[in-house]
Amino acid sequence: MHRRLFTIVLLTSLTAAAISFLALAPHHGIQSRYRMLAHLEHVLAFGLLMVPAALLRPHWLHWLWPMGIAFAGVIELLQPQFGRRADLMHWVSSSFGIVLITFGTWLALSIVDLIRHRDGP
Repeated sequence: MHRRLFTIVLLTSLTAAAISFLALAPHHGIQSRYRMLAHLEHVLAFGLLMVPAALLRPHWLHWLWPMGIAFAGVIELLQPQFGRRADLMHWVSSSFGIVLITFGTWLALSIVDLIRHRDGP
């Protein structure tokens, strides 16, 4: 396995495991009174899930972002089984984080490519 592929798989797996643990573990009264903060946490966590592939293999994002959105949905569907409350807006926030990183990466790469072609070889 190539070093870059191993790095992507390892970092993405560790991030997915951390998200799963934090989303399914009991709260123990740590829940925030601010709903927007919870949504921001979802945007950041699931955006972070996409960062290894976005940085090292951006063309993988074409098939990775639907998997990330499905993963966010599965997490929300599983939460009632662990004594947590599923929330559609958490799924929307998670999906927004995934889409934000995906399109942000594509935009940044397009700008870099445009600059390279404008300046010449």
